[in-house]
Amino acid sequence: MITRKKLSEIFLWTTLTLTGASCTSPAAQTLWQSPLHQDHVLVGKIWLTDQNRLISREELLTHLQQNPLLLLGEKHDNPDHHRLRLALLHDVLLPDSRSQLVLEMMQRTQQTQIDALATAEGSLADHTTVASELAWDNAGWPWHFYGPAVMLALERGSRLRAGNINHSEVMQIYRDTDAGNKRQALETEQLAQLERDIDSSHCGMLPPAQFPAMVRVQQARDQAMADALMSGPDSLDQRILLAGNYHIRHDLGVPNYLDGRITRRPLSVAFLEVDPEYDTPDKYLQQFSETYAYDVIWFTPALTQDDYCAGMRASQTQ
Repeated sequence: MITRKKLSEIFLWTTLTLTGASCTSPAAQTLWQSPLHQDHVLVGKIWLTDQNRLISREELLTHLQQNPLLLLGEKHDNPDHHRLRLALLHDVLLPDSRSQLVLEMMQRTQQTQIDALATAEGSLADHTTVASELAWDNAGWPWHFYGPAVMLALERGSRLRAGNINHSEVMQIYRDTDAGNKRQALETEQLAQLERDIDSSHCGMLPPAQFPAMVRVQQARDQAMADALMSGPDSLDQRILLAGNYHIRHDLGVPNYLDGRITRRPLSVAFLEVDPEYDTPDKYLQQFSETYAYDVIWFTPALTQDDYCAGMRASQTQ
């Protein structure tokens, strides 16, 4: 067990290791770990969607600091998304701030472990011990990506909340055809878009009969994250969700389950990989309605160009 001072030193070392430089340094943006399309015109650019203009990191930080509800996305396996987001958290989660950090990566049945860790008296543990005490799913969510954010939250005295449903809940919702009636429903076109996206993400190989169940599970995850965000005392200054880019979409994700509980629209920041075919920001809106998916898009290089669907189809023929 180690003191908060020592924990702060460990966090700094981890940040330097993850980013290759101080996370608050402007040079950190140029040390890309994702190898593809680093010379793309949009790489490193930050786009404010509703104003259709590029902004600086400093202006983005101002927006983050002024908004009490933040949704920070990622592509789960892209290291640049994690290091850039961690750098933002380093500036947003001020020491002893009244903030709450919600994690898609933890199931709400793990909240007991989180609470036990947060209330431990006297000292905090190192990375390995924290991951163990949280029963962290390292196979699904590599700790070297997510651990630094957890440790930072502990160092800064932020509340930690598990945001996801567990496997048994997933299976129950998958089997329960009435589950969709137990939570806020999306509009018909939103549900149709969810089905189209589920079909696309499964490369057209998922039987259409499974679409409704998959939509129910997606809704349940977003509802759980919304509930976790809004839990806790009213005195909190800021509530922050760390989740995949799809979950933080205004048109389809978590924001749809916050109605009636917020007085200000949450700020959604997506980290997106560039595509060599698209060199203007509007091509990345992922828009199917009048609602923009994201408020801010931060463009990064791509990690891989593997054809995911070709791999899936090949595995089915073996």
